[in-house]
Amino acid sequence: MSTKYAPAGRAAQTEIDRQRSYFTENETVEVLLGKIPAVFLILNNHRQIVYMNKGALEFSGLEEISSAIGKRPGELLDCVHSKEEVDGCGTAEACTFCGAVDAVLASQKGKPAVRDARLLVGEGHKAFDLRIWAVPLKVEDENFTALTIQDIRQEKRLMMIERIFYHDILNTITGLAGNISLLRKYKDKVNVDEMLKQVDDTTQRLIDEIQSQQMLTAAESATLAVRPSTFTTKAIIGEVALRFAMTELTKDKKVEIDERSEVVTITTDKAIIGRILVNMVKNALESTPAGGTVLVGCKRVDGRVQFKVHNGGFIPRDVQLQIFNRSFSTKGRDRGLGTYGMMLLSHLLKGTVSFTTSRERGTTFTLDIPERL
Repeated sequence: MSTKYAPAGRAAQTEIDRQRSYFTENETVEVLLGKIPAVFLILNNHRQIVYMNKGALEFSGLEEISSAIGKRPGELLDCVHSKEEVDGCGTAEACTFCGAVDAVLASQKGKPAVRDARLLVGEGHKAFDLRIWAVPLKVEDENFTALTIQDIRQEKRLMMIERIFYHDILNTITGLAGNISLLRKYKDKVNVDEMLKQVDDTTQRLIDEIQSQQMLTAAESATLAVRPSTFTTKAIIGEVALRFAMTELTKDKKVEIDERSEVVTITTDKAIIGRILVNMVKNALESTPAGGTVLVGCKRVDGRVQFKVHNGGFIPRDVQLQIFNRSFSTKGRDRGLGTYGMMLLSHLLKGTVSFTTSRERGTTFTLDIPERL
């Protein structure tokens, strides 16, 4: 079988059963590992599970350990990339950037490894941030990998909040206070209208950022209420485009509405769709060089509506493969809820977010939702 990263191929069931017996028939191992609350797995050289403890069973959500034996870790957790290739977990192109696969491969070379991994699991693309410890293990002259998994979603979440609220928002507030101070001190010597506009723009960005984080936190905890209303696609696109008019992001760029856009009456949550489109346009503007244009449009396709945001930039392949992961970002450490947030919120509207990119045609993000929720 072919692979785009880790070796393909699996052990026969008889071999897996024999390897499993090394651990299940050892009463000391069973008693010791069964009482450890951590998630603990033992993998064979094909990266298949031959042993797992109770903590791993609970973490996976399965009822019987036997149903996990022979699977790989990504298949156990239902990672979306584990289904992309015939030979499963570790063999897809996206696995190139998986910390879990890297930790196991390093262990198989005789080196203990610790890696962080970002996973999207299940049909709802639930996001996991995991820390993986992989240690070489030899039993009866056979090589195995002992794997411990820790859920670090809360740790990553707190790091992100610290970054946004203690760094980004504090810097913004400092700038806002500076503008107000200048206005008070030199109100007879400065353009008051221009200064007030800057203050208003900065205040709106603060409100936007806080509301965005509130919405995302509620969506992740499944407490975000969806409130459908009826409006036109022209109205929502116009509101989004107006949001960026004369802001810092469009100082030397433009946001335009595609004249080919169709006007469709839709029933969905206006606040959620607005947040997704604002994030799309913001990301597009940040990827657009000076003098460039971001084009926003929509069309009806088979009873659904597709909103499209286009810019002339190109997304490199390594970024493409990680773009919807929860804690991935090209903008620095502890960021990355932009594209992930768009995807998560789109699911609440029974929709999807996707993208295409090429050097010749630029990048287009598409939000696809039903006309009526």
